[in-house]
Amino acid sequence: MAEVARIAGVSTTTVSHVLNKTRKVAPETEELVRKALESTGYRHNLAARALATQSTDTIGLAMSVVTNPYFAALIRDIERHLRRAGYTLILADTNDDPEVELDVINHLLARRVSGLIVNPLEGHSELTQCLQKLLDEQLPTIFLDRRSTLPGDQVYSECLDSIHHLTAHLAAQGHHRIGYVRGAVREMSAQDRLAGYHRAVAELGLATDPALVIAGESDERVAEQRLVEHLASDEPATALVVSNNQMTLGALRAIRRAGLKVPHDIALVCYDDFEWADLFDPQISAMAQDAARLASTAVELLLARIRRPDRAPQSVVVPATFRHRDSCGCGAVPHQAQGSVDSVLAAG
Repeated sequence: MAEVARIAGVSTTTVSHVLNKTRKVAPETEELVRKALESTGYRHNLAARALATQSTDTIGLAMSVVTNPYFAALIRDIERHLRRAGYTLILADTNDDPEVELDVINHLLARRVSGLIVNPLEGHSELTQCLQKLLDEQLPTIFLDRRSTLPGDQVYSECLDSIHHLTAHLAAQGHHRIGYVRGAVREMSAQDRLAGYHRAVAELGLATDPALVIAGESDERVAEQRLVEHLASDEPATALVVSNNQMTLGALRAIRRAGLKVPHDIALVCYDDFEWADLFDPQISAMAQDAARLASTAVELLLARIRRPDRAPQSVVVPATFRHRDSCGCGAVPHQAQGSVDSVLAAG
């Protein structure tokens, strides 16, 4: 730093301000320092800075990155917003497993991250204790995408009313036996979505056969096999609400295996839109989450928590949007076919 300061004709304090962005420096002075840094090949020692400032300017993100492509959009937008705010993102894959989530959170903490964004799982006592301890110690922590019972900042999509809406939409087409493909009950979002279905069934006087709730467990292959079994039963559903995009793919495979066509033989709607939904024929009617808004809100909450560790926790519920296409069977959106379910599934 002394050599950089000598070449630029400034003090080492000025060099430090340029590197750490701790004070505004005149543009012409900053340019001199940048050129001196480049000429010397200087690289900022982030580890040393972290020891001196007790801050690494890194944010840990504990989220499943392999089980659902929807999360890729979240991660992309989170990284962009954090980079603009001067932070670096460290991503740790939880594999949607509470024990793995606990392990990766501890690894992120060992790296002295300045804050955490966590996609929380419920029902694991040690993980719950760990997350509660983070809140008690005022480490900036945001729960993203899934509602948590813990008293921390959180942002997630509205899903209970959304599933009610999807179920009611199918009922309006004359369906009485509406099946529901549920996610893993360890996720609060899956519990909320199931509650939305049950509320619609009760309010609309639909069939209450327990066999109409198919345990897809938030997994494409499990959903496919369970639905194959259901469609082979004596009284299968005439329409389906599928509670995430992964299970929708499994449901479409199961329907194809049963020799049925959507929506002529069975209607289908899903929660979680995906970018290739309009490649199917028919196009998939879906409730779309606003990944961009979820990401920006999570980063805003995190930065606010970093600035004021003692502020009251805040919960933000982001509305979902119904993308009305035609797999529901009401021919809402005229379109020219761009492919078939069979061809898209075969490619997958």
